[in-house]
Amino acid sequence: MKAWRFALSENMQKSDWVRALRVIVGLIAIAAAVAALIFPGLSVITLLFLLSFALFFLGIARIVHSAKAKLWSKGLRALYAVAGVLAVILGAIVLAFPLLGMATLVFLLALALLAYGIVSLVIGGSAAASLVSKWKRALLVIVGVLSVIFSIIVLVFPSIGLVTLVVWLSISFLLNGIESIISGIE
Repeated sequence: MKAWRFALSENMQKSDWVRALRVIVGLIAIAAAVAALIFPGLSVITLLFLLSFALFFLGIARIVHSAKAKLWSKGLRALYAVAGVLAVILGAIVLAFPLLGMATLVFLLALALLAYGIVSLVIGGSAAASLVSKWKRALLVIVGVLSVIFSIIVLVFPSIGLVTLVVWLSISFLLNGIESIISGIE
């Protein structure tokens, strides 16, 4: 097996269904983000619903990925799984109760995005990431930094307008979707 094709573990390389899941989840996240960016006039609830749907499936992908990344330390696998579980729970809450207050929905998405960004930074800078190409590590770190920045802005300045917040969250989901697709292809 060539080093450049070495995903996050040998086991991941052999699991075609996991790689396919990563690609599909990435496409869902990108589709939700692009829809939110192209149609900002849609109701904010609809946009948040699309992003929550993407968050839910990105969380599932993280949980599956953590179970299959056998070469990772138990701590990194647990961190990745916890981020996935949080994403699934928060995405499901927003999907189940779309009429909750808008500030609550945005806060939940920003909180999940913050956790997702922190995990991307940890994974991108960890020893286990040395199994991945430098450009993939850089992508993880960039996605992590941007996710953390966007989520903190949303959490600190909720009054700047929901549409602006949705646009920022959409950009972050777009980057996370790209990272998911690359993880599935690599």
